[in-house]
Amino acid sequence: MDCTLFIPHLLPPIVQAEALWRTVDAPQLKTLLAHASLVSDAATSAETWLCGTFGIARQQDFPLAALLAADENLNAGRGYWLNATPVHLETRRNALMLTDPAMLEITADESTALAATLAHHLHEENVTVHAPQPGHWYLHSDAAPVMTTSSLGTVTGRDVRPFLPQGQDSARWHRILTEIQMLLHSHPLNDAREARGRLPVNSVWLWGGGTLPAPVSAPFTTVWSGDRIVRALAHHSGCPCEPRLVQIAPETLKRGSHLFSFEQLETLLRLGDAHAWSNAVTALNRDWFIPLLDALKARCLLSLTVISADETGIRKFIIHPIDMIKFWRKNKYL
Repeated sequence: MDCTLFIPHLLPPIVQAEALWRTVDAPQLKTLLAHASLVSDAATSAETWLCGTFGIARQQDFPLAALLAADENLNAGRGYWLNATPVHLETRRNALMLTDPAMLEITADESTALAATLAHHLHEENVTVHAPQPGHWYLHSDAAPVMTTSSLGTVTGRDVRPFLPQGQDSARWHRILTEIQMLLHSHPLNDAREARGRLPVNSVWLWGGGTLPAPVSAPFTTVWSGDRIVRALAHHSGCPCEPRLVQIAPETLKRGSHLFSFEQLETLLRLGDAHAWSNAVTALNRDWFIPLLDALKARCLLSLTVISADETGIRKFIIHPIDMIKFWRKNKYL
């Protein structure tokens, strides 16, 4: 069996790496990574790696909006789809920062009302609004604009201005975005949210535009994930997708090729909680890397691939059973 673990931010940012790595009680993980072959690619993001792995080609963007809409049972097979994630933008000094959307905790009633306001306004633009779930909004148009966007993960916690839509039709969408912000700013629901101590929903982030691609063959036997993008990619490829496991179990290690994804480390580092990140990596070692190291030593596992991704690119660690007896190998990256 081949096992791939996709763990964004498994490795801490370079500026914090030495101090943070020392706080992690994970000898088995460190042993595995130290004996691995390492492939680094600064030009590849987590989104690029995931889409490439599942055979999804870049259009202008990777067409994640259409894939996500299809996974939410919307009629995504026609036209152009664009994620319009409701967000809170905050002015800090000379920057316009995008707060983690998970902190908004939008209710179903709020989502329906706010999306309806946008839908009424955008009707004249021949753009429809779909809000199947709170926090998951989509814009649809028959014609695809000539425009590229930046992913939500790229801009969360950062100044959004360098990442606004670009391209021949971007001026129109900048105008639409400004109008959306004005509508949301004056919406009474946002006044009510602020009165309750909640952040107002004062903008949307546009990303992942495209048309639904043709189905592709599944690259894995099974995918185990709680991430909506990973799950949408798996479903589009016809790959069985199971809920994310808390820990690996021997009976899970069946024949075939399996992908396990973990998203919590990225959230913790984004929130600046280094202590919680360290504890989470230690827990991953206990629940995953100890049994996986045992499986490699027993040759029950043919290969283990660990993918860490952050804003500096991806790092792919590949370990085979024979690598564990190469006592002289020492990964220079670590």
